[in-house]
Amino acid sequence: MVENLKAFITNLFKLNSKPEAIRYALIRSSFLNILARFAGYLKHLAIAFLLGFNYQTDAVFMALSLIGIFLIFADVFDSIGVPNLVEARLKNDDEFKKLSALLLTFTLILATSILVLSILFYPLAKHIPIGFSKEAKDYLGFSYFLLLPYLYFSFIFHHFGALLRSLRRFTEYFIGELIFSVSSFVFIALGLYFFHDFKVIPISLSISQVLATIFLLFRAKEFIHLKLYQDEKVNLILKHFFYLSALYGVFHLYILVDRAFASLVGEKGVSALTYGLLVASIPRGIIKLEHMAITALSEVKASMEKIKLYIKTSFLISFPFMIVFFFFGKSIVLIFLGYGKFTMTDVNFTAEAVQYYVLSLAFMFIWPILYRAFQVLNWLKPIFFIALIGVLANGVLNYFFVVIYKLGIKGICLGTFFAYFFLCMLSYLMLYINNKKL
Repeated sequence: MVENLKAFITNLFKLNSKPEAIRYALIRSSFLNILARFAGYLKHLAIAFLLGFNYQTDAVFMALSLIGIFLIFADVFDSIGVPNLVEARLKNDDEFKKLSALLLTFTLILATSILVLSILFYPLAKHIPIGFSKEAKDYLGFSYFLLLPYLYFSFIFHHFGALLRSLRRFTEYFIGELIFSVSSFVFIALGLYFFHDFKVIPISLSISQVLATIFLLFRAKEFIHLKLYQDEKVNLILKHFFYLSALYGVFHLYILVDRAFASLVGEKGVSALTYGLLVASIPRGIIKLEHMAITALSEVKASMEKIKLYIKTSFLISFPFMIVFFFFGKSIVLIFLGYGKFTMTDVNFTAEAVQYYVLSLAFMFIWPILYRAFQVLNWLKPIFFIALIGVLANGVLNYFFVVIYKLGIKGICLGTFFAYFFLCMLSYLMLYINNKKL
């Protein structure tokens, strides 16, 4: 039995440059993601145990949300990179190498530009958490600037992740994510234990992102080439980039809006909401369906049959977790986080966020699949406007539930649920109608 376990682990981390079947990759990558999510749980447990919730943790998580505005552009490579690289791969190797070199050049230019923009943007960004005190905003500033290396190297990580997945080399990408999760846990746990300083958190995340990026660079070193050229395909990619940025931004902007309103709840509000979303979205973190769906959707031109299959799978995955997390949210939070400096007030706030955030779990799976389908079909303008309306709806609903009806954390989560429901329903109906016309 020991030999079998050893063989399984060896096979799990065995790397080669051969394409993987989707079904095999789903099983293998899900197991790797379980390990990564477990390391992520230990990281957040270390924060809860050694710091608890306070304005310092609120500031760190708010800084991550602000950085998330710029990470929208890094995430776009999942959508721009994979379909176009798959198409180029199906033509010939030379076309693939040419396009990968162009995308790497674009990545480096964009990463540098975004880094400069993020620095210039901060004097405005620090006012987004409208309920923060001056002390909390000081903590926010430290966290924000210490996260800038994390921001920069995320662009490079996403580029090579998209490149490897377009080659059906899924395992290498997920091992890169595992490296980030494990190293950030180790650095945060040791740093907080010895220094008891909140600045350990953003520093650790930045260092870990650098290490994970170096791994992907090594695995895809044969594709480290720079090239600039312009043709019809490049013009189409640049045109799509603007629209896709809005689509990928929905999740980040939802989180930012939620945390901005959570700052009105008072101390611990932002941290509790962050941990609530973390627990409620554990299944999505483990089973990253959309990262493999984009390859399959690209290969069949986003057929409705394939879209329906992924939607059905999303509901089947989500429903058991929705039931368990809604009715046993407090017990789950107590078991997994209720230690050290994590007080009962922290437990109650977080449990409430878990119970109501989990209502949106199925839609968190479905939305990335739907907008990737629109991208594969080159039908971006309609979904672009739907995405913007969804973000505005989330803000209005948050104001309605939090400011007017004083529902606090529960109101923020309910606003997110109704906004996601509208977003997914309208997107699916548009795809369905378009398919009927064909």
